[in-house]
Amino acid sequence: MSDANFYSDNADLNFHMNNMVNWEAVFRTRSDMEDERDRWGSAEEAKEAYLGMLEDPVGELAANRMAPRAVEIDELGCRLRENRVELPPGMVKNLQDLADADLMGFTLPVRYGGLGFPYTVYTAAVEIISRADASLMNLFGLQGIADTIALFADEEVRRQYLPRFASGDITGAMVLTEPDAGSDLLSIQTAAVPDEVTSRWRLRGTKRFITNGCGDVLLVLARSEDPQTYRGGRGLSLFLVEKGARVQIRRVEHKLGIHGAPTCELFLDDAEGVLIGRRGYGLTRYVAWLMDAARLSVAAQALGIAEAAVREATAYAGQREQFGEPIRRFPAVADMLVNMQVDLEAVRSLLYAASEQMDLDFALGRQMESLPSDDPRKGDLVQERKRQAGALDILTPMVKFYAAETAQRITSDVVQVLGGNGYIVDYPAERYYRDARITSIYEGTSQIQASTAVSRLLKGSLDSLLTQLAQRERPSGLLNELAQEVDAAREDMEHSLEFVRDKMRGREKDPAYRDLMARRLVEMAADVLIGYLFLGQAEHWDRKAAVAEKFIRDMRIRAKAHRAHVCAGRKLTLDHFNSIVGE
Repeated sequence: MSDANFYSDNADLNFHMNNMVNWEAVFRTRSDMEDERDRWGSAEEAKEAYLGMLEDPVGELAANRMAPRAVEIDELGCRLRENRVELPPGMVKNLQDLADADLMGFTLPVRYGGLGFPYTVYTAAVEIISRADASLMNLFGLQGIADTIALFADEEVRRQYLPRFASGDITGAMVLTEPDAGSDLLSIQTAAVPDEVTSRWRLRGTKRFITNGCGDVLLVLARSEDPQTYRGGRGLSLFLVEKGARVQIRRVEHKLGIHGAPTCELFLDDAEGVLIGRRGYGLTRYVAWLMDAARLSVAAQALGIAEAAVREATAYAGQREQFGEPIRRFPAVADMLVNMQVDLEAVRSLLYAASEQMDLDFALGRQMESLPSDDPRKGDLVQERKRQAGALDILTPMVKFYAAETAQRITSDVVQVLGGNGYIVDYPAERYYRDARITSIYEGTSQIQASTAVSRLLKGSLDSLLTQLAQRERPSGLLNELAQEVDAAREDMEHSLEFVRDKMRGREKDPAYRDLMARRLVEMAADVLIGYLFLGQAEHWDRKAAVAEKFIRDMRIRAKAHRAHVCAGRKLTLDHFNSIVGE
């Protein structure tokens, strides 16, 4: 292999992994888990193992094998032949390389053949893989399927499937959406009926937009209860269905991007299924957990694409000369390059804050389950998990929204920096642009993420984390001045939130106003949180002071504008909809 490495060459990712992740807290919470007990002697020893894996094999494979195959994979795409999906040869090689390196069970418990690594490390691996080939993430990044089985299935099912996931012998798919139930999962019509002969279930219905729908193991959300008795989510259960003759692949979609990962339409023709967990908990508990994991992976995918794109634009702008000098010296281009890099680091800051919260929540949950009900430690764990879960509930939709929208903006600007060359396939910029577009659509659109996040923001789910960060001592000088700017932006956010609360509970009782302002409120909250995170980073790395100043000065202006818009109280979009758009 060459000296290229997509982990070691990324100074900002290295900085986060080495300095900003609280490995001591992650280690402390995980050390009481059965699989982790006595595995590492200290947090430092665990950290060394985690980061060593990111460098080699993850960073090595991504740079030297996966990235070089990305163009051909994108050109060939996936094909459907006689109910069988053919992946591009390069994708088959990629999956084999990952399996050979024991990377397909990243977070699975060790007793099932997995690595048992924290989600923060897995998120970094997803970012690195996505930088090499975004479509590969759609297969590598589906490890939440196995995690869901590990968390909620019975032991017999775990023993049957998890070692095969960890070895890379099988892959999975999350089978949720339907032609008439995309984001509205409460409207799912796929039926699950008990099979009296086998004591299993029979599933019948059509599923659409299923990433890796040709996978060996499908986790299918279906309606198991009488819809007249159990409406909406209460009637939905989660089932494990194996690929077979009764799982028909009707087509593989032709898409704008992510060509190397198949997106399928499936028909379940009385396919046999095994119930995962309890009846009626499929959406509210199991899929809810799976979606949180998926949102982090999509955010990491968006970040990986953006990282590759920014590097392409920066290199090109340094080499391309116009009017006798490199275009990076032109103020308009320099402005784009600086904004791209700052936005990239803003996403990374938010992503790893969310990943760390997920690790803490997961470990606390495992600890609680392992203790008897009368154990005096259980009460403290319950309270601690409530605090962690509140932040996680808002961070997962927030980071998915923020990362996806930022990646689209960055990749669009990268095409602009390259000009005509950015629009042709001779350069990878147009592929990054195409691949980034899906990140704001699947696993919940940006509009749904903003709506979900704002409801939790209004309940105060982010308050504890923001207060904790705001109360840190700041050195005098620039960082103290910037901290005051972030505090002021937080005041703008709080004032705006209170205005919307009054709208919802006052005489008007106007919940539509919340949804209309959701995007602005969530952007304000993300900006404030990232501002505090940047201040913390600047205490560890002098370069981050410049990044923090650029981000905070700009976001302070955005916060003022958002507050003015939210607190104006106008609903011109809704009031004039028919006049402008038509009835």
